[in-house]
Amino acid sequence: MIESFLFLFTGIIGIVTLTLMLRFYRSNPFCNFFLILALGIVSIRFFIHGSYHFGLQTVIKPDRGLFSILFLLIVPSSYLYYKNLTFQINKFNYKDLKHLFFIIFLFLINSIDVLRHSFIFYFGPYTNLFLITFFLVFYLLSIFKLLSKNIWFQKTMLLNNEHFKLVKNWTIYFYVIHILSSLTVLISLYIEIKNGSLPSGKSMAIFLLLFWLFIFFKILISPEILYGLPILNKTLLRFNNSLLENTEILKPRTDNWLLVTKDKKSNQDQKLQEKITKNISSYILEVDKLSTEELIFRNQKASQNTIAEKLGVPTSHIVYLFKYHSKISFSEYRMNSRIQDAIHLINQNFLNNETFESLAYTTGFSSYNPFFSAFKKITTYSPQDYIKVNKI
Repeated sequence: MIESFLFLFTGIIGIVTLTLMLRFYRSNPFCNFFLILALGIVSIRFFIHGSYHFGLQTVIKPDRGLFSILFLLIVPSSYLYYKNLTFQINKFNYKDLKHLFFIIFLFLINSIDVLRHSFIFYFGPYTNLFLITFFLVFYLLSIFKLLSKNIWFQKTMLLNNEHFKLVKNWTIYFYVIHILSSLTVLISLYIEIKNGSLPSGKSMAIFLLLFWLFIFFKILISPEILYGLPILNKTLLRFNNSLLENTEILKPRTDNWLLVTKDKKSNQDQKLQEKITKNISSYILEVDKLSTEELIFRNQKASQNTIAEKLGVPTSHIVYLFKYHSKISFSEYRMNSRIQDAIHLINQNFLNNETFESLAYTTGFSSYNPFFSAFKKITTYSPQDYIKVNKI
């Protein structure tokens, strides 16, 4: 009875959390479609489990067996959540459907009798355990690689400092829960297969319940995750203008360059290094000058070749500069420069007589949509919200 109540309680908490997050879905950089999908699957499954065994409904049964495989959707959903969170991707990409292939394969080999008695199940029921173990380890390693490369071991990012710290801490917390949940599922499957019962991963479901309950409460007690940092800041600023002094809207990139690099180079790059090492400092100064004074990136077609032509040097020199002496890629440097330009124009009252679309075109973007995405990625604010916060 207590266990059923906990399942029902966790399901309700999850649904409440989802409802609150959906209210600010569009403006919350911590939330995207795949987080909603993962939390939704968990919440509904716990709610069905609790309501059925608690006697509140008898229609939808929390069956063991074949359909429990669909619960694995949480795994690729979590990976895609981290990916979209890291790169602030807002559009659904049909290529992401490839992450369903393994789950469909696992469902088919367990539902078609011919396949169930084929060489695939040479190890009997333990075949499912081996396949699911491979599946979970693959995604856990993929998530670790993604986050460690782009967030955890990054010292600087094109993000507001406060937002960057929140993303880093949140992803570490969430990833630990994923590891614990995966171990719990594998142990449950082993116990169920050993006992000859239908595998479902529910033998230790009480631990899964506690892990996800921690996630729901973490979101609920962290307004910056629940509502998004921009919404949180605007709400707080309505009541205390002095907080504006502590609100870092944008962290300009002033430490982008490295004069000395220890990266391993190809033979061709090694030879190029010998030629241009003495010119690195001057290249850095000239590139920054082209960006901030001559506003070269207002040209939509501005590239490394454009910079090379302006400086009168081979394009290979500029490619080498950004490859070995810049902490960010050329495309990121260009994007950051354009957003800095846009912010300067906003502060100069450019929008008093012009539109946001005009601002996007003026600063070198091909249209408003990529401008909006870049602005939000770097400042965590939409252009409209940035203006509102500045006015406050």
